[in-house]
Amino acid sequence: MIVNVKATNKKSGEVISFALEGNADAGFTYEGTHMQEVADNKIREVNNGLILLGSPLYTIKAGETEVIENMTFVTEITAD
Repeated sequence: MIVNVKATNKKSGEVISFALEGNADAGFTYEGTHMQEVADNKIREVNNGLILLGSPLYTIKAGETEVIENMTFVTEITAD
């Protein structure tokens, strides 16, 4: 499954967009790298918010969109 991620920084308004590939059982990767080991600090920070307990990342189905809000980002994830 491909999950498109669009995160908007609440303070600066900067938008970070990228795609994760995988599933809830095997985990997700960004360009072949585990989502917690991504070199880009901004993408890794967004990913850290996505892996928290109760995150819709692990329950979202194809065609669905969910919004996650934390202290820094408002993140919209869409499963394809």
